[in-house]
Amino acid sequence: MIQVIIKENNQQILEIQVSGHADSAKYGKDLVCAGVSTTCVGIANALVNNHFLDQGRGTIDVQEGFVKIKVNQFDEVIQVVLETFVTILETIEESYSKYMKITKMEV
Repeated sequence: MIQVIIKENNQQILEIQVSGHADSAKYGKDLVCAGVSTTCVGIANALVNNHFLDQGRGTIDVQEGFVKIKVNQFDEVIQVVLETFVTILETIEESYSKYMKITKMEV
């Protein structure tokens, strides 16, 4: 199962962690995993293109079956990108809740 943990403070996203595998089909045919993976890579690229990593504004850790995005400094554009990320993940979860779980935490 894919686990998503979203940490927020005062309606600002501070951290998003995505881990695990959907196992909804055989390797190479798992549409849930493909959708989540593509979304993670696309959002990571969008953050890099918006200079998210510049001047310590945040960090991105991408490994096999794991993505962690952490915000160190508030930025409105970055928040919009992260809110879009969450919306896409929630949309996938609505259709495939057997293979994915999102947990939101106020910190």
